[in-house]
Amino acid sequence: MDSVSSLNVFVQVVDSGSFVAAARVLGISASAVGKSITRLEERASFRLFHRTSRSLRLTPEGARFAAR
Repeated sequence: MDSVSSLNVFVQVVDSGSFVAAARVLGISASAVGKSITRLEERASFRLFHRTSRSLRLTPEGARFAAR
């Protein structure tokens, strides 16, 4: 996935509130969403989300990134 696609995935995750919901909307697997977010985080050099098996929240850096 290129960086524009990764940004689209990020925006959809923020809007949907979960990787699974974003995957459904985008028509890709939840695993592909996770990998795309991981690549975007590696390029940005900071975490976008605090994620556990039960919750997903934007980090302060992720919130600033989403606001742009």
